[in-house]
Amino acid sequence: MTRLFIILLCSSLYSWAHAEGLYLQMLNNTQPSSEQIQKSLKKVEEHKDIALREDLEVPPFHKRNKQIPSLGHSFCTTCHLSPPHTKSVRSRTFMNMHTQYIACETCHFRPEAVQLSYQWQDTRDGSLVQARPELFRVQKPVKKTTQSIQPDTMKPEPLPWQEAKAKKINPFYKVTPFYQQQAVVLGRNNAFAQETKKLWESGGVKEKAARRALIHAPLSEKGPKCQACHNEEKSLLDLATLGATAYQMDKIQNNIISQFFARYKDEKQQIRIMSLLR
Repeated sequence: MTRLFIILLCSSLYSWAHAEGLYLQMLNNTQPSSEQIQKSLKKVEEHKDIALREDLEVPPFHKRNKQIPSLGHSFCTTCHLSPPHTKSVRSRTFMNMHTQYIACETCHFRPEAVQLSYQWQDTRDGSLVQARPELFRVQKPVKKTTQSIQPDTMKPEPLPWQEAKAKKINPFYKVTPFYQQQAVVLGRNNAFAQETKKLWESGGVKEKAARRALIHAPLSEKGPKCQACHNEEKSLLDLATLGATAYQMDKIQNNIISQFFARYKDEKQQIRIMSLLR
């Protein structure tokens, strides 16, 4: 009986220790360097709030969509804009598109000597989502078939490819990093996240700088290059485990936009339109 009690106690302590997730565990064991704090202090002092204009559009071509709702559950958007990528005029649209089905930590939390796995998660409640092909935006086109008229309605049946095109992808389902079967991500409702929000509203500059340095210490400012996932050899994500079909894997691994970005050596480099046809 005593042995059973000890086993249950150890099991409970282990579960409690890992309930917070790897990212928060690392924060609890991180002491930012003076250089990191000074860099953070400069960022805080130079920070200016950005006021987003509503209904900003240039008819009939350009219209800014509303903020991505699914990012509202992420701790990152407590401070960062939604969508978050703004610096690179060339690639920001492509990267912001990824935020609709890839968690921020998938790209920006990559600790050394730690083996992470990646699964689909519902960002609203943190529950796991079963891996399946329908979660991917890449859908294999169905060949057109002859339409048939139904005698009772005299309306044509929808073609199979039309039905496939009408399917909507749930923006709250995102590929999320896991460590020891525990999600790495930190939600906005977490106690640490709520404490950080209050500190940012009423804390001093030095307090904010210290907290900012702590939060970013385990993170990478720049995410991996497109080729880290869009390649056939050694991809960051195991697409088959995530539910992708052979067709979907081929389209993702050989994505033409990522191949286009791979041609750039720096942000100022220009590519002629004719070179894209090669």
